[in-house]
Amino acid sequence: MELVLVVTFAGLLGLALRYIVPGRDLHGLAVMPSAGVILGSLGWLIAIWVGIDAGGPWGWVIALGLALVGTTALGIVLPKRRKAADEALWAELTRS
Repeated sequence: MELVLVVTFAGLLGLALRYIVPGRDLHGLAVMPSAGVILGSLGWLIAIWVGIDAGGPWGWVIALGLALVGTTALGIVLPKRRKAADEALWAELTRS
């Protein structure tokens, strides 16, 4: 049951970060929530594998912390890389 809640909250966290971190017009609608779900699930998996109790707060802290940090980093890096790739493609296409 906890995994379902972690995935839900991580997805909602990613959705909120989509509107908080600038540059959302340079990536798709589902990128940030999907990254939140993936990173939150990965954090929960790591916490369980390490042996942290599923009912305790530390699994939540690890899962949602990883989702927060990773999704924020993605939201900052992705628009910069997209702009650079778009400019390179434009330069290549307009070259005579």
